[in-house]
This record gives sequence, C-alpha cells and structure tokens, in this order.
Amino acid sequence: MRTTIKDVARAAGVSVSTASMALNDREGVSEATRAKVNRCARELCYIPSHSARSLVMRNSNCIGLMIPEIQNPFYSNIVDILTHIAAERGYTLLLGITNNSSRQEAAYVHMFLSYRVRAVILIPTLSNAPDTRHLELLRAAEVPIVFCTDRYTGCEEALVMCDFETGQYRITKYLIERGLRDLSFVSTRMDAFFSRLRYQGYVRALREAGIPSNPKRELFLEEPRYGDAYRATEKILDDLPQAVVCINDIMTLGIMKRLVEAGLRIPKDISVVGFDDIMFSELVTPPLTTVRQPLQAICEKTMALLEAKTLRKTWKSKDDRIYLVAPELILRGTSI
Repeated sequence: MRTTIKDVARAAGVSVSTASMALNDREGVSEATRAKVNRCARELCYIPSHSARSLVMRNSNCIGLMIPEIQNPFYSNIVDILTHIAAERGYTLLLGITNNSSRQEAAYVHMFLSYRVRAVILIPTLSNAPDTRHLELLRAAEVPIVFCTDRYTGCEEALVMCDFETGQYRITKYLIERGLRDLSFVSTRMDAFFSRLRYQGYVRALREAGIPSNPKRELFLEEPRYGDAYRATEKILDDLPQAVVCINDIMTLGIMKRLVEAGLRIPKDISVVGFDDIMFSELVTPPLTTVRQPLQAICEKTMALLEAKTLRKTWKSKDDRIYLVAPELILRGTSI
C-alpha cells in the first residue's frame, strides 16, 4: 500500500493539516514538530503526490523512462521510439536522464512516484557497483518495472534486450572467416551484464576457430565513450592487430578517428567493427561494419510487457525472465 499523509500524521501524533504544513515548510509549525513529521515521513517512505497538488487525475497515464545519458545516439533513438509507441497506446513518457549516477536515478524515482506513474522503464546506469536501494520505493508502491537493454545484478524484474552474445559471436566469426585471426577486443568494465555477454560471444568465436584469447589484446575501459576509446587507441597502435572488435559504435568511431590520424587505411591496413548500428555508422567514411540492435522490436516488446503488468490485478515484482531479440549483422566498408 502507498503511504499517505494521513499515515505520516498518525505516526507523528499530529493532525493532517499540521503534517501538511510541516512537510511543505510552511509557517505555524514548531521546529520540533516539523522535524518529527519529516522523520516519520522518511521512515514511512512517504512520497508526496504531485497529482494531488496539481489537481490532475489520480490514475495517471504517465510512464517513467530512465536512460543513462543522451549524448550517445543509441539512447536518444530509444527515447524517440518509445515516445511514439507510448503515444499510440495513450501514454505519456516522463524522461529522466541519470548521467550514470545512482543518486540522480534515485531522484527520478521520487519524481516519478510523485507523478503517480503507472510503470517505469529502466535502462541502468553504467556506473561501477550502483546503489539500487531506491528501486524498493517503486516495488513498495507496486509500480511495475521493466528493464530495457540491460539489468542490474540482483534485480528480479523482467528484461528485454538484444541477444548480445550471439551478435558478438557472429561478427567475430565473420572476421575470422575472412582470414583475420589477430584481433583486439575493446570493451567497458566487465561488471556490466551486456559487456559480459558480448565478451562471451567474442571468446566463443575464438575458441571455435582454435584461436587462444590474448589478454594483451583486450582493452577494458572505464566508460564506453568516444573520447575514452579515442585515447585508448594509442595502445592498439603500439602493436597493431589485423582487426579491432569493439562493443559499441560510438567507441568504434573514436577508434577509427585515431587510426586514420595515424595514417592507417581502413580496412586495407586494419579492419574495424562495432555494435549497435547508430545513425552515424552509415554516414562515417568508410561506413561501419557493425551489429544492428533491433531497437524497434526491443522497444515494442518492452512496452507490451509493461502494459501487461499494469493490467494485472495481482502485481508481483518477481519476473526475472530475459526476453532476447535477435540482432542483425550489417556488412559495410570497414572490414575486408
């Protein structure tokens, strides 16, 4: 059950009007009473209702969406697709950009609850050892959560994602079949679920071809960003492989820029492949060979699953199924 201001007032031993004045920092309440009311509100996990304040309908048609960043076109594409799907189904999206911060994610959880959202779509932050305690507020309020593209370790909500392992396996196998056996692998920290899956696919393709994995050819960066990959390319230039396999396109573009600056010709001197198929992948010269995440299908499945959960009469948070959507290999000009 959702905690109400009546519950807070009862716990603090004051009237509802006094509790309201204390929580809204109005005059006419002693500091001792104000402190007691606020302490009881925290202990009861009370979230003030924005809908009550603004006199909008209690049963909101809003769905909360949290993404880790907006600079990567991959995430902005997801926002665009989900916005259209939500509108077609009569919902409005409330967007929260967490900037890979658990604290910011927690702030958006509070905001979503104050707006009485029907459900939340969550794309996790990419931070190391994220704090997910704030998700308990959503569970306590019986607000359904569906993870999209990745999921926090230990969470028991459903996840809709690309089949990352298969996608990474297929593109690595393609390079090997083209005669490229000396490969470098560029990824982010291995605490991310999606990066572990991609690494597994990469290693599986090597193993099937009888190629031993080489730790010296593996780069695990702090952040999956363009600038980090651009700078890390210096290590690749020190001992040039035949091909670079990278786990996302935005990092791959940074690698390509540095390789070209060093005077290398792609793919004649070195092949480069990415993952995601963001809009810039086809526009860069030469166009990027990559793995396409079918974002339209992923977003449609996410919304359908979330909508089904909001219609259930008996809501349960535990539904740890993973729904995999098949990727597509996109062959362009950066691989021989």
